[in-house]
Amino acid sequence: MIVCHCNVIKRAEVQAVIRQIMADDPTQALEPHCIYRVLNKRGRCCCCFPTVCRIVDDMLADAVTGAAVLMPLAGRDEAIPLGGTA
Repeated sequence: MIVCHCNVIKRAEVQAVIRQIMADDPTQALEPHCIYRVLNKRGRCCCCFPTVCRIVDDMLADAVTGAAVLMPLAGRDEAIPLGGTA
């Protein structure tokens, strides 16, 4: 699916950049202009920005849901659910 008709950017390209940014620096902003910068593009009419934001939101929600796995605590052998208590 084409997300940006001005720059002919596909959904898969946006998702790949989001994954790359999250892997390189999880604290970096995931705003459309940051994603476009990685693609060496810039927003033109910017009508695609809400769609790019939705893709980011969906991917972050999936990442949080996928991250809700058992994680070991420092100094303990057992694991507890993420967000649980020790």
